[in-house]
Amino acid sequence: MEFGLKSELWEEGNVIPTPGSPGLTYVKYLEELVEISAPLFLSHFYNIYFSHIAAGQVIGKKVSEELLEGKELEFYKWEGDVPELLKDVHDKLNMLSEHWSRDDKNRCLKETTKAFRYMGQIVRLIVS
Repeated sequence: MEFGLKSELWEEGNVIPTPGSPGLTYVKYLEELVEISAPLFLSHFYNIYFSHIAAGQVIGKKVSEELLEGKELEFYKWEGDVPELLKDVHDKLNMLSEHWSRDDKNRCLKETTKAFRYMGQIVRLIVS
């Protein structure tokens, strides 16, 4: 199956732009990070996953109502109960992090700032 949002937008006749500098920079950063620190990489995963599921539900509904005449995009649909999905991932990440040092946990908290900075750059590119 293709990436849902891209294929849906493509099928509707929309032009899909090539990735811009913020996205490419973030991908490169994540590729480097996964090689040097699983905890720091998982900090980004956690922030992206939770923001996309939680905020994505709100955004998807608004996009559907305002732009798509009520049509729902597959990108915003999740198999299963969304709160249960969030709880499951949260619990699994907590189990992983039980063995991390206090220093790793503190570094993850600081890494959250970078995750939001990168995501913010991408969102600004989308909405500008």
